[in-house]
Amino acid sequence: MYEIEDKQNREQYRMERSAARRDWLKNIAIAFLTIMLILTFFSNTIMNYSLPQVATQYVQQGNITPKVRGSGVAEVEDPYSVKAPNARVISAVNVKVGDVVKKDDVLFELEDAESEELKEARKEYNDAKAAFQKALFSGDLTNEAVERIRNGEYLTEDEMQERLDEVNSDYEDALEEDTEAGLAVQRLSGASDTSGLGDTAAAEKAARDAKKLADAQAYKAETEAELTRATNEKDATIKSIQAELELKELQKTMETAQAKVEKLEKAEKGATVKAPIAGTIVSIAYNGGDTTSSDTTAAVIQPEGKGMTVSFTCTKEQAQMLKVGMEAKPQNEWAYSEFKATLSSITADPSDSSGSKILKFEIQSPEVEAGETIQLSVGENTKSYDLTVPNNAVREDNNGKFILIVSSKESPLGNRYIATRVDVQVLDSDDLLTAISGSLSGYEYVITTTTKPVSAGMQVRLAEDVQQ
Repeated sequence: MYEIEDKQNREQYRMERSAARRDWLKNIAIAFLTIMLILTFFSNTIMNYSLPQVATQYVQQGNITPKVRGSGVAEVEDPYSVKAPNARVISAVNVKVGDVVKKDDVLFELEDAESEELKEARKEYNDAKAAFQKALFSGDLTNEAVERIRNGEYLTEDEMQERLDEVNSDYEDALEEDTEAGLAVQRLSGASDTSGLGDTAAAEKAARDAKKLADAQAYKAETEAELTRATNEKDATIKSIQAELELKELQKTMETAQAKVEKLEKAEKGATVKAPIAGTIVSIAYNGGDTTSSDTTAAVIQPEGKGMTVSFTCTKEQAQMLKVGMEAKPQNEWAYSEFKATLSSITADPSDSSGSKILKFEIQSPEVEAGETIQLSVGENTKSYDLTVPNNAVREDNNGKFILIVSSKESPLGNRYIATRVDVQVLDSDDLLTAISGSLSGYEYVITTTTKPVSAGMQVRLAEDVQQ
């Protein structure tokens, strides 16, 4: 009986040890598999994070609109600058930017005060008047000339030339007579030749020669006096004419200064600045209480019937698909209820040697103000294509143009994504999309951007595929 019990105990003990051994082996296997799964998971995660991350978009049907887009500042076409009297205080501004004004509408009201500009003009006039009077009574003018000029009468150029000719002719005649008289005196100044004559005849001849010399000397004194008179008259006439010419210029200066004073006085009596033309106010330089300056334009008026212009540059290739007269649209059409823009000119950009062009547009819109930045797009009509991709998805190498799409492969640990090359032909493009043809069915995922260089056959990680 005891042997049977002992045998049963040994058998139970053996079975318990066998079960414990199996549990131990099972735990080891579970632990090993767990470790392997953890290692595999982390190695897969590490590998994924080391892969280039790519952003993708669908290859899908789309519209190509070959347009040129740009922005520029709205400027007034043929602006009219309104000036205000210098150094005047603005008492009121009667208009604001955007107001439509008629000719002679009051833009600014000025305080009643004499401007510094008027004070300076008065000083200039007084200085010019003093200079004129000083020259008038300098003594260089004849009494006749002074009286005549005081009555506002000046000699004409022909009259001046006639007087000069007269005194020059008189001087030349007097000089000629004096010269001849001097020669006669010289001829008669020698000793009387009485050789071969008797005493009586010699005395008589000497007396006759002496009388001739005395007469010649007396005539020489008369010609000298006449030459002195003619010289003085010539000098006085020349000096008088020169003084009269100077006075004429001084009087012009004085009259100009006087006219300026009268103009400023007239302008300041009304104490307002009016619109010289009809149009729209596009800028105002002053507020109430400001003091005007000659260096500042008080206001700028856009003439009636004139619009605004916007200009920006584009490449030579972009300009080739445009032509003058094409209509442009604002890129933010929702912001305007009334807007029209027309391409008015295409010109070379002088600051760029690469051949870029300047596009100028005429803008017609009551909602656009001078100085506002306007974004425009202009180009051909929209075309629809079955396959379009973003421009940055199209690549090129020595074998031609291609795209990289993402192909999916299943694995025990999930999907793996492979970059696959698809050769394509570019059909059309604009600044956003490119229309293509190739071995595509549509709705493939095309790679647009990558964090690292990617080539065909490489495994990649999708931008939204973040492994934890």
